[in-house]
Amino acid sequence: MLVVAAVTIAIASACALQQNETVKLYEDLSRAPKAYQKMLVVDVSPDREMQIRFENEIMSGLRRVGVEAIPSHHNLDASNGILQDDINRLSDETGADSILITHIASLATTVEFEEGREEVLSTCRGGSPVDYFLYDREILAEPDSIKVAHTVVVITNLYDSRTRERVWTIQSTCFEKESIADVLLDEADAIVRQLRIDKLI
Repeated sequence: MLVVAAVTIAIASACALQQNETVKLYEDLSRAPKAYQKMLVVDVSPDREMQIRFENEIMSGLRRVGVEAIPSHHNLDASNGILQDDINRLSDETGADSILITHIASLATTVEFEEGREEVLSTCRGGSPVDYFLYDREILAEPDSIKVAHTVVVITNLYDSRTRERVWTIQSTCFEKESIADVLLDEADAIVRQLRIDKLI
């Protein structure tokens, strides 16, 4: 019975809709192993509000696992572009030992529209069933509905503040999320999880 149950669970997991995917694009294998403790978080986005929200989500995720995180949006506005010199300067000023830079590589949104419908509910008040006027009729209206799904790909690079060298790059994808808030939360979780798996924090 245990074997059957295990097989059933495995099949169900394989059939479940994939919600996240993380692919490692680069890792500097020549560097000495090091876990970073103070990270400057930079989201390069033309949308100022998006930069603030995403940096805050990543910062919260890092702090939950004991890493000090500094969001760049207090000092840098990415909506007009950011220079590497500005990032390096802020890293030095804050004493960060690493710099985590993210940007949304692609965002696809699908919208499904379902037209509403009406139904008539008839309730007999008594008397002869053939008498139309002995029925109460109520119109039940279901409104139009719209379903939105966002699929987002984020590229994340990690740099060592001392050497200014890139240490690590991942591509994380969130599939069919209902809101941008859900996307940012799941992307932040994916980034922090992969940093921990690779023992970078």
